[in-house]
Amino acid sequence: MSNKVNNEVKFSWEYLKSVMQTLDSYKVRALIDAKEEIIECEVYDEEEYNKILLKLIDEERIKYQLYNYLRNNQTLNLSNLEAFSEDYDLLLRKTLSLAYLLEKEQLITIQEVYEKNENAEGGSKKIFKDLVVSVDDVNLTSIKPIYEPVKVIFDSEICSGCGICAGICPVDCIMIKNGFGEIDDDKCIRCGLCYHVCPRSYLPVDILNMYQDNVSEYKDYGKIGTFKEAYCARTKIDEIREVCQDGGVSSTALYYLLDNNIVDLALGAKMGEKLWCPEPTIIESKEDILNTAGTKYVNNPNLMLLNQVGPEKKVAVVGVPCMMQALLKSKIFDIDIPSLTNVKYRIGIFCMESFPYQEGFLKICEKLNVDVENVKKTDINKGKFFIYTKDGEELSVPIKEVTSLAREDCEVCFDLTSESADISIGSIGAPSGWNAVLVRTEEGKELYQALLENDLIESKPIDEVKPGLPLLIKIANSKRKKSNSHISKKKENNQKYPQY
Repeated sequence: MSNKVNNEVKFSWEYLKSVMQTLDSYKVRALIDAKEEIIECEVYDEEEYNKILLKLIDEERIKYQLYNYLRNNQTLNLSNLEAFSEDYDLLLRKTLSLAYLLEKEQLITIQEVYEKNENAEGGSKKIFKDLVVSVDDVNLTSIKPIYEPVKVIFDSEICSGCGICAGICPVDCIMIKNGFGEIDDDKCIRCGLCYHVCPRSYLPVDILNMYQDNVSEYKDYGKIGTFKEAYCARTKIDEIREVCQDGGVSSTALYYLLDNNIVDLALGAKMGEKLWCPEPTIIESKEDILNTAGTKYVNNPNLMLLNQVGPEKKVAVVGVPCMMQALLKSKIFDIDIPSLTNVKYRIGIFCMESFPYQEGFLKICEKLNVDVENVKKTDINKGKFFIYTKDGEELSVPIKEVTSLAREDCEVCFDLTSESADISIGSIGAPSGWNAVLVRTEEGKELYQALLENDLIESKPIDEVKPGLPLLIKIANSKRKKSNSHISKKKENNQKYPQY
């Protein structure tokens, strides 16, 4: 028998083996078994259901092909993953994303090998050298329960409160209230899709950076992630300037996208029935934009509304770092969930932490002896939490005195600047009344350029202003250190922690 025939037989057997493993996949079986419940719930119609199932099967099949390929090789390193990518016509970063998924499923182990560069600017730095991959000797069926309902994230107090689990649930059984998740166990079909998309279950940060930078190599992106350009900017639209938090760039971006029919709607946060307790909202007009302007420091699960935007709608999402992580993760591990494939722009906001309403924000008001009915604006700046009243008062308290009131779940977050967004916007590093803007992707670059060309914003390079990037990097680094400290404590106490 010729080598060609041998290879064809081998390929055919390995292909069939991966198909069998795929059909035994916990996620696939759960979706197939629950078809009737999903269709009856009407979150997804039968055509959408079939599309999701077939894409999930395809993704699982490729994953298991990689697993079987690795099992059949003795020495495993990055070159093997490169060879697999070439054989199966995949981008290396796609293969790497599947490899890290296999690791989280406890089927393989990946060790990243670095070497020191003593001559690096700013002192010794680590440089990526290679990967060492080993295949664990386990029974495939033993790892399937990793795809459990996301309740395990809620119970471990590491939920970001982004709302994506509720926004994609095929049977609409998840609710996020005041930053805390709840699951209707009677409706839950145990498909594990909520766990799959959750940014706190597992988040391959290196892979996210590769997708952001459109490369397939390991790089050090510092403390604020990959970005193409950095600016300081503020809106030129008078109505937005009157109500915005700082420079109004995020509101201006939404105005441009909606006014030019580039997106049909956006997801953001509006003031809820309770004052200063925000609610997720669909933004469709300039009036909606004005009603959602300004920062709210109470957790708001914007992504809960994903399944409400309707089919074929082009969507922009304005949100904090965990929301951007969830959206980019879902783009990398894409299974054709309609509401996620319709997201065209990720507009990220800087965020240090958020507060629960009753136990957090209202306690701050109490500490400053101000009635929530009298609060006009809130801000975090210069190490203080500010409240501006309708009576014209400026009240403040050092952040260190109220940080204990923040959501415990936020303490494990490492990302200050929405590193997974197309464009990131905040006040840190910019002068008063301006925004610091990090343009991260080609989509973000095109959007920012359009704002300039349409004379909607005033802009200057961030290195021309003070305090600029040095302050932003410093504060971002402090958040990373704080996150690492909290995760280390969870590890020491054998508690569940985010798999970054």
